[in-house]
Amino acid sequence: MPSFSLLYNLTAAGAIGTGLFLGLGSSLQTGGPLGALLGYAFVGLIVCAVQFALGEVTALLPVTGSFVRHAEFLVDPALGFAVGWNIVYGNWLSIPSEISAICVLFQYWTDINPSLWIVIFIVLTFVVGIAFVGIYGEVEFFFALLKIALVVGLIILGLCIDLGGVPGTSRIGFRFWKRPGPFVEHIASGAWGNFLGFWSVMINAVFSFAGVESIAMAAAETRNPRQNIPKACKRVFARVSLFYVATVLIVGMLVSSDDERLQDESGTAAQSPFVIAASAAGIKAIPSIVNAVVITSAWSSSNQALLAGTRVLYSLALKKQAPAIFLRTTAWGIPYMCVLLQT
Repeated sequence: MPSFSLLYNLTAAGAIGTGLFLGLGSSLQTGGPLGALLGYAFVGLIVCAVQFALGEVTALLPVTGSFVRHAEFLVDPALGFAVGWNIVYGNWLSIPSEISAICVLFQYWTDINPSLWIVIFIVLTFVVGIAFVGIYGEVEFFFALLKIALVVGLIILGLCIDLGGVPGTSRIGFRFWKRPGPFVEHIASGAWGNFLGFWSVMINAVFSFAGVESIAMAAAETRNPRQNIPKACKRVFARVSLFYVATVLIVGMLVSSDDERLQDESGTAAQSPFVIAASAAGIKAIPSIVNAVVITSAWSSSNQALLAGTRVLYSLALKKQAPAIFLRTTAWGIPYMCVLLQT
């Protein structure tokens, strides 16, 4: 069973994804530096509130299926049924979308037929999904360290570039907050357009935070869940503050909201505002590093979707809301029929 240290990093891995590395560019372009900062901060506060509540309810009811079963116990069985099948269906779609993203990301380096990467990552995702949950924890622990190291490194690099610490670059400061300005008019003009830009950023931010709730899915397979799950859920506040708010602030200082390079829709590291800033500063290694870590983020997301989808399907079968065949488990407790269906 995963320990608290693994759970701590699982939530870190879940809270940092492709939305942070690649999606910030579109948020900056839509809302401006201040609009993007406010949008991510506002959604971050909502996410923190949800995580705190989830941790408390999971401590009360550390059951397989987590908030699906909570909806059943605390509201109505019909709500639990609907939420459960929605999550199962959503994760059926999530895994192929993440693997497709991996194929696009590999095209940054090579033109090898994408079917090779599809087969490789389907097999890898299946192996992680069918293994003991501690293996999943170790894999996510490694991915979390990679992503945390990249975010911290990019924040430090961003500060160095912004303050003129990279040879050959001048100090930027808050230049782009003054011109073209802290907000961007989106759809409409004036104050209403600025508000719509902020509102659109919140939509992007919600996608970036998706997955932080998955930590509760492993509650029934976690050592001492009544203490460890709430602790892990509450740690998300510090990560939201550091990784998201600080990152959005740095990006708004580095790249102008009207920079044409933000319109890149390749889906690779080329559209990352960090890559744009590093390229402008003459640092050539950053694009490949960001692309590599984003690939691990996408695979991490597919692993997370497999964990969530299979555990919810198993919990539905326990309540006879799914066929009984999905109750079959391996000797180490993994619902292998759920994993096979997902695969």
